[in-house]
Amino acid sequence: MKKIINEKLKNNYIDKYSLREYLNLNLIESCELHIFDKNELISTINEEMHYMYFLVHGKAKVYTLLSTGKSLLICFNKPLSIIGDIEFMDNNLADCNVLTLEESICLALPIDKIKEFAYEDQNFLKFIITSLHKKLRNNSTYSAINMLYPLENRFASYILSILPSTSLDSLIIEIEGVTHISELLGSSYRHLNRVIKTLSDKNILKKEKNIIRILNLEDLKSLANDLYK
Repeated sequence: MKKIINEKLKNNYIDKYSLREYLNLNLIESCELHIFDKNELISTINEEMHYMYFLVHGKAKVYTLLSTGKSLLICFNKPLSIIGDIEFMDNNLADCNVLTLEESICLALPIDKIKEFAYEDQNFLKFIITSLHKKLRNNSTYSAINMLYPLENRFASYILSILPSTSLDSLIIEIEGVTHISELLGSSYRHLNRVIKTLSDKNILKKEKNIIRILNLEDLKSLANDLYK
């Protein structure tokens, strides 16, 4: 993570997402700009969070760890997403892992400044409650998707969700490995391998070691059906 000082860029993001409606002057002055590289953790489960983050550029994957040690996908974060609102309301230990899928920029609010300037700020608290409400609804949707949709559809949607927005022309994705993805999607390694072979036989995609090459974007979108929005 790199912390940068650029008041013009910071204010551009604040204005772009109308954050002055929810953040008082003290909070705006306390905001920092943090840049995360691709595949960098914004938060790590069970580690103390010192900031509440507003994702204003890029995207990230949110997942948790089960008691078995396996990972399970929760959702994807895109602008404007808040990271740390649940922890702010409960405790400062991260509730899940948030991993960037491309270079991402966050407005970072120090937790101690929130405690100092926002605990009795009704606009800010309403903003946080609205964010939590959206997360609750989205998590219910994701749970239903994991239970009801075939793995082929979920895998197609996952691949599209991790496709970097800066490389839409090449349609090539680096993946963490079939084992890790199968865990995230609540599947077995063998089942996911069969799905990948089926999609490869249909000339929709091709797997080469840890690379997925999308061959037919429209067919992949049709399978994905915007499950992981």
